Amino acid sequence: MTQPNPFDRLRIVSSAYQESCVLIAAAELDLGTRILERSNSSTVEELATAIRLDSRALTVLLDAMVGLGYFTKSADSRYSVMESFVELLDSRHPKTFVPMIRHQGNCLRGWSQLAWVVAGGIPAQEHSSILGSEADGVSFILAMNSLGRALVGPLVDELKKSGVLMFPKENLRFIDIGGASGTYTLAFLEALPKAEGTIFDLPVGIQEAQRRFGGTPLESRVSFASGNFYQDELPNGFDFAWISAIIHQHGRAESQNLYGKAFRALNSGGRIAVRDFVMDPSRTSPPFGTLFGVNMLVHTPNGMVYTFDEIRADLEAVGFVDVRLAIPAETMSAVVVAEKPI
Repeated sequence: MTQPNPFDRLRIVSSAYQESCVLIAAAELDLGTRILERSNSSTVEELATAIRLDSRALTVLLDAMVGLGYFTKSADSRYSVMESFVELLDSRHPKTFVPMIRHQGNCLRGWSQLAWVVAGGIPAQEHSSILGSEADGVSFILAMNSLGRALVGPLVDELKKSGVLMFPKENLRFIDIGGASGTYTLAFLEALPKAEGTIFDLPVGIQEAQRRFGGTPLESRVSFASGNFYQDELPNGFDFAWISAIIHQHGRAESQNLYGKAFRALNSGGRIAVRDFVMDPSRTSPPFGTLFGVNMLVHTPNGMVYTFDEIRADLEAVGFVDVRLAIPAETMSAVVVAEKPI
């Protein structure tokens, strides 16, 4: 593939926010769903009246969505969602990508302050979306679910191949720490048919998980524990602890504290698995990890991406042994595993 020359690369990258902002605004206003509710055909006036938007401004946004290839526009100025994006831009659909787009909007509001963050060394000021801060929190949870749905199948296959999901007994108990709506809990219950799982998370995450499992065949095999793992001890008696995409949110001291709680929650001989970016010693690779490090700089006081040596040292500091990189990856799907001594 031919790479753009330096001038074109700078031009393209420095203006990429424009398409992102158009897509984010459409997601926050849920325009795809609103159009699909009307048999996938709506005028500006119909939309503007239904959701109380300015007609002139809405026309400009809709036309941009057409120009970018997400919507279409008929000769009589009726807008429709492109067929290839119908499921993804419908917030009602199980495969919707709308929450992730909204989450990226929340990230963008912080990233726009990056120079100020670097100058002052403190996170960006938080600004909620047009939906409000509570809805933004739900968007984050659903966004992680949306992303997790795409990642969980291949990752569980890798966990099996690497032996991470191989245990001496079949009727084990596991805890999904910060498990949100339970994407990985669901996958583990399916992969380990005699296991029982517990999701530990903040109340908003537990509510989403209860909705997900309620009335399903797996409901009897999952339990829920509401709490804050920064402040509260975890329930105990588990054989396996799963910590997925969490440690980047905080610094070394908080990592050791969390690992210590997981250690106490595990039975003797239990196992912990930590999924996240694992950086090389230089911290410049993988490339997406460096960008995620910036994301943590912008949005958290102490968040960071870790090297394997740092993760190993923090796990060993609280008593874990046999720490290994079970699944190397260029993405956040690298997995480090360790054991609690018998």
